[in-house]
Amino acid sequence: MEQELNKEIKERILEKQRAPQSPLYMAVTAVIVGVLGYFTVIKNLAGTHTLNAPEAFMLMLVALALGEVVSIKTKAAIPSIFVTAGLFIIGFWTIFPKDILQISGIGASMPGLFVMIMVTHLGTMLDKDELVAQWKTVVVTLAGMAGICLAIMTIGQMLVGTEIAATATPPLTGGLVSAIILQGAVKGNDYLVIIAMAMYVLQGFVGFPLINACLKIEGRSVLEKFRSGQLTKEEILGNVKKKSKAAVKRTLFPESSDDYKTDYIILLKTLVLVVLSGYMESLTGGAVSKYVFALLVGVIAAEIGFIERKPLESSRSFGLFITIIMMFVFAGLSSVTIEVLKSIILDFVILITLATLGIAVLSIPIGAKLGLSKAMSFAIGLGSIAGGFPASYVLSNEAAKLLSDNDEEYNLLLEHFLPKTLVSGFVSATSGSVIIAGLFVSLYFK
Repeated sequence: MEQELNKEIKERILEKQRAPQSPLYMAVTAVIVGVLGYFTVIKNLAGTHTLNAPEAFMLMLVALALGEVVSIKTKAAIPSIFVTAGLFIIGFWTIFPKDILQISGIGASMPGLFVMIMVTHLGTMLDKDELVAQWKTVVVTLAGMAGICLAIMTIGQMLVGTEIAATATPPLTGGLVSAIILQGAVKGNDYLVIIAMAMYVLQGFVGFPLINACLKIEGRSVLEKFRSGQLTKEEILGNVKKKSKAAVKRTLFPESSDDYKTDYIILLKTLVLVVLSGYMESLTGGAVSKYVFALLVGVIAAEIGFIERKPLESSRSFGLFITIIMMFVFAGLSSVTIEVLKSIILDFVILITLATLGIAVLSIPIGAKLGLSKAMSFAIGLGSIAGGFPASYVLSNEAAKLLSDNDEEYNLLLEHFLPKTLVSGFVSATSGSVIIAGLFVSLYFK
């Protein structure tokens, strides 16, 4: 309570110290907004102007930035990713061309490559003990996925019919690949094709705010215990950080001198790991996703000293990579038209409600038995309907940033959230949902 009061007092002091906005400042801002709005919005809507690359990129950045502004103003009560998704949908209904990503200069293969690089980066943030310790997360995630299947294929099947329920279930247990698999299986039935992709695209509108709420409940609880001295950082993080200095220094590769920690060299190391992850996927015949390998390779490479921890931050390129990735994710909302929403809204509400209840019914009690809090267990289970990475990272980072008072608390919360949300996303979106999709195709569409 005292910490929250101090934080509020500091915010008020800073607010008073800010200089009032001058009339000139307001006038210049209005002129800039007016000029940009005239060319990128009014003339575009009138059909007398076509967006060029800088304008397209800028409009997507506006949507991303406004999402963050709303999140900051509401103290993450409304998550940025939720607001940005809504702005992109409205944009596609008005001034965003369907191919805005390509117009902005982002090539078709670039986002996929950037995701691989980002996943490798996130892998370097974990250590091997931490990753092994996430077996509880795997169990809770699988329980949540089982809850989705159980709820939809029993109650949901009675309410919407077997075909719709079977088409919607795999996308609701994970990511894009499962939605594509089901679209192929129901090809020829336009409504089912729409259902398959709509479940994947729209599920975040429920998953994002729910995970955000769970992480904030968990974060407040953790910080309260940390600030009062009830728990230490090591205890909160599961004692995985208790290592001797000798053990930390023992690596296969010698540490590079600062002279050789340049942007190019760090990025080269990262790309080497990305390429190796692709080779590993090929060796398994695609049975194990390259994204899973990228995470594991990132963990191992950092442990043996091949690459620095957080390479994208060291190379000062993290912001660009996450920006491109988020633009790619939201550009996928171009298929959500008003007509699509009208046609599937009732079925979507029924199915997403059942999926959420199914997750809660199984993931919360199982998580509690494994020693996890209710909020954290539910957040892990909800990873299925948040689509995995990058939402897992964005939501974890956002909650940690807005709950913490300083860098120590921010890093503590991020290290507490991130391994769980990342592993949950990979178990569901990258692996589990694909297996479920294959099983459902065999059972219902052969």
